[in-house]
This record gives sequence, C-alpha cells and structure tokens, in this order.
Amino acid sequence: MKKMKTAWVTGGSSGIGLELTKRLLKDNFQVCIFAHAGIEQAVADLQKRSPAVCGFEVDVQNESTMEAKFAEAVAAFGTPDLLINSAGIAIAKSFEDMTSEEYLRQININLVGSRNVAHAALPHLKQAVQQGKSPKLVLVASAAGLVGCYGYTGYCSSKFGVVGLAEVLRMELRSQKIKVAVVCPPEIETPMVFDERKNGSPVTAALKQLGGSLPLEKACQEIYSGIFSSQFMIIPSTQARILAKLSRVLPDLYRNQIDKKLDKIIRTLRAS
Repeated sequence: MKKMKTAWVTGGSSGIGLELTKRLLKDNFQVCIFAHAGIEQAVADLQKRSPAVCGFEVDVQNESTMEAKFAEAVAAFGTPDLLINSAGIAIAKSFEDMTSEEYLRQININLVGSRNVAHAALPHLKQAVQQGKSPKLVLVASAAGLVGCYGYTGYCSSKFGVVGLAEVLRMELRSQKIKVAVVCPPEIETPMVFDERKNGSPVTAALKQLGGSLPLEKACQEIYSGIFSSQFMIIPSTQARILAKLSRVLPDLYRNQIDKKLDKIIRTLRAS
C-alpha cells in the first residue's frame, strides 16, 4: 500500500486553511492542523471526512510553542511533505486611526508568525529530505503584499514582509531541496473578511474590487492547483494577476490609475 503523505496547515481551523485541509484529506493526505482557536470543533468536523487528521492549539507568535507542537505532529504522523502557513489577521483602519498595538499585532502574527512557523519547521523539513521526501513550504501572503491598499497600513506592511521572506527562503532553501511558494490572493470570502466588512472603510471596500473578490472554494481550488505546480508566486484570479503585473511593469501608470479611482470614490462618498 502506498504510504500517505503528510501535510501541516497553520490557521487550519477556518477560512483558507480549513478549505485547503479538506482538499488535502480528499487527496489522501494525513493532516495536522494548527490554530489559535476552534481546533476541537474543526478536528471533529474534519474527522467525519477522514480519520487521518489531528489538531494542535498554538500561537504562531510563540516560536517555542510551535517547536513543541511540531515535534508532537512528527510523533503523530511523521515529517511533513507539505507545510502551509495560513494563520493571519487583518485590521482595516487608516494609519491615523490605527493604534501601535493594532499595527504590531498584525506584524507579529502575519510576518513574525510566518518566520516562526518556517524556522520551527525547518529541522523537520530537512529531516523529510533525508527521508527521501520533496517537502514544500507555502506561505500565505496576500495581493496586499504586492500592491498597497487604502486602509491597510498594518496588513500591507506585514504581507509585503511575508512576500519578501518567501523570496529569500526560496533562494536559501533551494540547495537543501526544500521548495518554497507564496500565495497572494485578492479578497476571499472568509469569516475574517465578513467581519471586516461590518466596520471597514467604504473606500477600502471599493478599491479592493479592482483586484476582485473570490468565493472561498473557487479561490482555494486555484491555490491548491498552484501548490502542486512549479509556481513560486500563486495569485488566484486573472483580475488580480493583471493588477499585480501592471504594478510591477508600469508602476507610474498603475499609481496614476489608482489615484484617479481613489479620487472618484472619495468624491462620490462626500457627495452622498
């Protein structure tokens, strides 16, 4: 019998992480999920699909906790063939209104958390290589890690950092036969986004539509396909890919168009 592959998914109790976990289980992976909350319920629901799932409560801001829980995961299912870090938060506020605590919380969870997950997992990824596996590390960033977005000072800062981290890890881990990818989706309809819409800026909401908004299942279908391809940067949605390319190839034109759109949105809101 062919041995099951192993995946670890942080942020696996909800949103993108949970949806990707469902797909991994369907493809006969054994999966360890890690999350700050909702672990017990998520594992109970997932075990209805497959018994090959376990969960650990973690805080990605705490590297020593990650090290301990990853060691437990190895004891449970062995070294990972795939590690997806999808743990993250977003606080949509203007720079002026955002407190330093709110700003740093996003940096610490999204960026430092990505660093902690990668660093704590690295010994196990290297061990996986020694066992003949071809492990892959996937960091979930955002389209807001490629282009700025009004009202997202903390989030953009953190996600730009995640993209930079992934770029360097791709180079440094290449010689160690550990593959790296980064996911940069536009807005995806997740619980985090639904919460944000209740109190978020209408300017932010309008600008985000330039990159498009994807249903969770459709977005994760594209992300999942990208993970199992040779892509480094995975951007679900043609609309978001065009926007990202325009910002890189013709940055002045891109900013000019964004400014025009922004001015129009603000004028409309002031007139209403």
